[in-house]
Amino acid sequence: MKRKEEFIQLLADQIRCKRAREDVVREIEAHISDQAQEYEAEGMTPEEALAEAVEQMGDPVAVGVELDRIHRPRMDWGMIVMAVLLSLGGLAVQCAIGNITVGSAAFERQCLFMGIGFCLMLGICFLDYSFIGKYAKPLFLLYAAGVLFYMTQFSYTVNGMHRGAILPLYLFVPLYAGILYQYRKTGYAGLIKSIGFLIPPVWLAWFGIPSLSTAIQLFLICGGMLLFAVAKGWFSVKRKQTILALILVGVILPLVGGAAGFAFWLADYQKMRILAFLNRGAYADGAGYYYQQIADVLSRVNWIGGAANAEEIVSQTARGEVSLFSLVALYGSLVGFLAVFAISAMVIHAFLISMKQRNQLGLMVGMGCTMVLGVQTVIGTAVNFGCLPITTVTIPFLTGGGTAAIVYSILIGLLLSVSRNRDVLSDRLYRPKWRLRLERTEGTKMTGE
Repeated sequence: MKRKEEFIQLLADQIRCKRAREDVVREIEAHISDQAQEYEAEGMTPEEALAEAVEQMGDPVAVGVELDRIHRPRMDWGMIVMAVLLSLGGLAVQCAIGNITVGSAAFERQCLFMGIGFCLMLGICFLDYSFIGKYAKPLFLLYAAGVLFYMTQFSYTVNGMHRGAILPLYLFVPLYAGILYQYRKTGYAGLIKSIGFLIPPVWLAWFGIPSLSTAIQLFLICGGMLLFAVAKGWFSVKRKQTILALILVGVILPLVGGAAGFAFWLADYQKMRILAFLNRGAYADGAGYYYQQIADVLSRVNWIGGAANAEEIVSQTARGEVSLFSLVALYGSLVGFLAVFAISAMVIHAFLISMKQRNQLGLMVGMGCTMVLGVQTVIGTAVNFGCLPITTVTIPFLTGGGTAAIVYSILIGLLLSVSRNRDVLSDRLYRPKWRLRLERTEGTKMTGE
């Protein structure tokens, strides 16, 4: 027994990351115990079996050094570089389309918020994101109360809408990942409770902002995360039947909600936008004029170089909200394509980071943040080019404003934290055993024999 304790202590001393050390020790102890049981089954005494199992592990220093190399935080410099370049590119786009002017107060303000966002991103990157899973419920409820307080006391309104509170609502998504994580293995009761926690952000978006499009996006993102959790077997329920039911609800509720919103809650100008989108010719002199302008510009724009009279057309739009359309109209399709391609590359990279996670919380947090970036990119691009009704949209990094800089920096920071800790944090509640990649130390063990 003393030999085993000395071996484990010496091995643990080589692992510098404290968060990984405990799980590595647990795994090594389990591995030694399993091996000792096999030796006992072959006829050895318990003492001989334990001594042989420890001996077969090899040199504790060499094994510990190898495990330290595997289980240490790893910075994703590629994502940091992409985030910085996209942020600077977004600032350049805002200047290029005339939304802000270099040297103006708006330019300085945007630079300030970009700097604050970058500091937040790095700060969150170095945090242990597992606190989201540990304190998901109080964090979720406190944030809901904070958003509600902000909307009632500080948020400005445009056409009766709290536009400044739209983007902060998307920070519910990583918190919802923690909620799903806490309700694993709790059966249908946990599934129902998880659905219940989906209601507050959707309600705040629909009735608090109010923004039907934001409510639908949050419902689809969080609903997609819930569907993914069921498919991964988190709730110990009948998967096929539950997935089918969730898909049906996920299709029906947005349709019913959209119809109800159109009939009872949308403002007249919002209804006109939807009607104009569905029948552009009938509203050509009113709300449909915007769609005709888009079609006209896109038919005349060059692959390199903007359309004639583009500046006049762009000046009649809200440049900050249709930044991608303005960019294409002024500088050509190639520039717009490169902008969308760059953002899509970031989203794909974030998706790959998420899918590589062995930790289930990291998988869900990363997936949620990625879905926010991806959904907003797709919907924002579609609205910019008239493929969806006009509404308040943002495209990650292309949309200006301090709130956008802060929210997207937080999401990227969480993705960086997930990536950085991919080989550090275990999934204790989800997996009964911690299967570290001991096969990567086989060469070291052979050397120590």
